[in-house]
Amino acid sequence: MRLRIQLSILLTALLFMVQGCGDSSSGPGETETTEIKGTLTAPDGNTPLAGATVFVPKEGSNKIMAKAKGIGGATTSAGECEEPEESYSAFTCTEADGSFTFDVPVSSDEVLLKIFKGIFSFEQSVDVSSAGGDIGEINMPSASESFEGEIAVVKGSWDRMEDILAKVGFGEVETDESDYNYGQLVEGTEQFDLLDDPNPLFEDADGDGEKDLFNYDIVFINCGTNESLVSYDKSKEAHRHAARLKSSGVAQILSAENRQALQTFVQDGGVLYATDLSYDYIEQAFPSYVDFYGSDETPAAERESWGAAEVGTYGIETNGTILESDLEAWLANVDCFEGENCLNDDDTVHITDFLGGWGVIEGPQSGATADVTQWVEGSVEWSGGSGVRPLTVSFDVGNGSVFYSSYHTVESEFTPNWRPQERLLQYLVFE
Repeated sequence: MRLRIQLSILLTALLFMVQGCGDSSSGPGETETTEIKGTLTAPDGNTPLAGATVFVPKEGSNKIMAKAKGIGGATTSAGECEEPEESYSAFTCTEADGSFTFDVPVSSDEVLLKIFKGIFSFEQSVDVSSAGGDIGEINMPSASESFEGEIAVVKGSWDRMEDILAKVGFGEVETDESDYNYGQLVEGTEQFDLLDDPNPLFEDADGDGEKDLFNYDIVFINCGTNESLVSYDKSKEAHRHAARLKSSGVAQILSAENRQALQTFVQDGGVLYATDLSYDYIEQAFPSYVDFYGSDETPAAERESWGAAEVGTYGIETNGTILESDLEAWLANVDCFEGENCLNDDDTVHITDFLGGWGVIEGPQSGATADVTQWVEGSVEWSGGSGVRPLTVSFDVGNGSVFYSSYHTVESEFTPNWRPQERLLQYLVFE
């Protein structure tokens, strides 16, 4: 009997000990939980950045232990964005309007946040002691501060992607309506290399033993660049859009050496953007992804002849259907023109300024449907036909990406304000 009483007392004592050890709701050393919320914008200070990763590094100066709001574990994303590669305590994703929220236990008023979107990244310490953790707007720094790599833009006669980069905040835009360059990049303010033609990309001017293409992380090739510089046939006439001298036979725009250079550049993590007639930089180097207009007899893995897809009808306009929900949601949160909606009432986007002979896409190549992202499609016309065709596509190759649009990203009437089709490229710059 005495043994039973002793055992009962012992078990009761152990029960109290277990309860005491397992109770984390009170007691000394408890860290207060603070909700951190804010909004992330592009370097222009106005455009929300959607799908960006916001995280607290595990080795942060204030030793934060946190998890994303509404997420069961600290190793799971709160939305559609990339998981940080470095060790972290928590991460979350910005919404279509650039907003984000953390529930964060903190041990000091200062919290270190690291933020990245695509290949742009930066970090910022924020004070969470005031306004109930509402840290307000966080503005991504300029390209020189948020991007450690190098960008090259090859000029073209018919498109000006450099103006998009300037509007994003990687340069200044001329706002004086009396100036001839109104609405365009003020040259000399750009935070990237602006090349007159593509030739320097395929030279070794710095003498390091490889083409200078590899000095860059992102390359934009505008419609209307002087393609003859990298063509086998040097007698071929430079691009004149509506009056393009077509190649004959199997003449190719790029030598085998330069095609290989483009492939290696992307595989190693480079990003390539091209528009309209510059599609051959994609067709000739990466033929197995996008099926450009051409011969039905050409196998998917083989290149079409130079200029085969340049059959688009002059002067058409279309209301493009957005095929990616994240892009559509973002467009609904930004303005075009002067405070107007970028989307039509039916959630399509107006695309204009198709010049004669624009590059027509049939669709993804056979077997590449899962590899090609189709961002926008629209009802269009071309020589001998009409129908709905992809207008903006992208695909990954190794560690890099390729983006292409059949239309010009910048309309022929320049303005400091955003046009709908310009917003499309702006979104893709950060992808």
